[in-house]
Amino acid sequence: MSYLGKLGIAPAAAPLVIFHDVIDEETPGDMETCIPTATLVAGEGDIVGVELPGGLVATTVHHGPYGEIAPAYHTLTGWIQEHGHEMAGPPREIYLNDPAEVGEAEQLTRVEWPIRD
Repeated sequence: MSYLGKLGIAPAAAPLVIFHDVIDEETPGDMETCIPTATLVAGEGDIVGVELPGGLVATTVHHGPYGEIAPAYHTLTGWIQEHGHEMAGPPREIYLNDPAEVGEAEQLTRVEWPIRD
């Protein structure tokens, strides 16, 4: 966020994380933290500007603490399989409200998983 501030650019939507690996208490993994902008931003150092591909996603909203999000993933992957879709990329978590402004029980996270028919 400070990089965008330095450029005078405001976020255009809620922040999100893309998980390229399974990450838990025992397993570190690869993930990207993303701040959407209205236009593509040039990067600097570890910061890169990319355009996320569009397309179909299966989605659900988790209401509650981030640490209790696993059932949302299980529900989503089950729905994808039951409806004959194929996963087409890594899942994303979009943080719909600010944890500094709401309690854990009120946190809202949209989970999206890109799919193919």
